[in-house]
Amino acid sequence: MIAIANGFWGAAISETGAEMKSLANLRTGQEHIWHGDPAWWNGSAPVLFPVIGGLKDGAYTFEGKQYKLPSHGFARGSEFRVSRAGADSAELVLASNPKTRENYPFDFSLKASFALERSGIAIRYDVTNTGSSRMFFSIGSHPAFVVPFAGGVLENYYVLFEREESIERWFFKDGIILAGRTEEVLDNSRTLNLTRSMFDDGIMIFKHPASREFAIASSRGAHAVRVVTEGVPYLGIWSKPGGAPFLCIEPWHGIPDMSDATGNLVEKEGIIGLDPRATFTTGYRVEIE
Repeated sequence: MIAIANGFWGAAISETGAEMKSLANLRTGQEHIWHGDPAWWNGSAPVLFPVIGGLKDGAYTFEGKQYKLPSHGFARGSEFRVSRAGADSAELVLASNPKTRENYPFDFSLKASFALERSGIAIRYDVTNTGSSRMFFSIGSHPAFVVPFAGGVLENYYVLFEREESIERWFFKDGIILAGRTEEVLDNSRTLNLTRSMFDDGIMIFKHPASREFAIASSRGAHAVRVVTEGVPYLGIWSKPGGAPFLCIEPWHGIPDMSDATGNLVEKEGIIGLDPRATFTTGYRVEIE
């Protein structure tokens, strides 16, 4: 576990999965990242690569050959190498190897960078194609935040979108999205109120949100947790049904397979194609108000 601090915040990052395990206020001791209690969910903030969610029938094809990948890919269970560790920042790298090539036939380097700021932490992912042919991948983030964090109960909290949205959710079952089944969630609105039953039908998946920032806020005061992106094509909002004490705000560059997917990786919705020696960069910031 790598520990970094800057006088305002302290963070801990696991070398397994380059997963942020803590983001705590050093003055108050308040923790904002879910600690991974398996009674609810054993994750904290996994990196999703090279796929997000599940694949139809658990597999995909590329150039006529079939490969299998677990839900959310293999990065979250892989050991990253620490390439740099400073007082308030760190970088970890996962490189392709014989084991990854068994299920993912591309050469790559995935660098995860963490830098503490006065308002929280900035996370960046750099995916580099180190091979000689075009590679295809998705990458996403799955941070879970402690809720409630300012007293009260779950129903005192809501997700505030940066912009007014008219947007529907897609439904997720058995690792894939049910094609054609949607439900309107926001109608020219910015506010999604939290309830104990809102995730009874699983994660809420949104396509092409106009907003770039998503805050978990409380009706009890100004304390808020904000996820700031550079704009993402897909967004997941999830918690365990029944009032779990965390909420995930998940910025995605990619999406689980649709139930009518062909299985061809190149045709997968949201897939990113990257030329040899090119680098794709994305990331987000967590700001605590």
